[in-house]
Amino acid sequence: MFDHLRERRYQQGCRDRDAGFLPRVQDSAYLEGYLKGRPSGLDDIVQHFPDVEMYLKWKYKMSKSFYVDGDQG
Repeated sequence: MFDHLRERRYQQGCRDRDAGFLPRVQDSAYLEGYLKGRPSGLDDIVQHFPDVEMYLKWKYKMSKSFYVDGDQG
């Protein structure tokens, strides 16, 4: 019975996310559905670096290597 309720909350979170609503409930199943599948933002990437300066160095290095190693037509 509880699995059914959890699934309903999860699906409601997915529907609200897809409709563009802000989270309406603080239930863990709802929030899991709401957050799952969302594109990760800069915060998701930056959290793996000790500071913003290290992130910017990495980003610069990656973009530079893309233009050097990338397809040049």
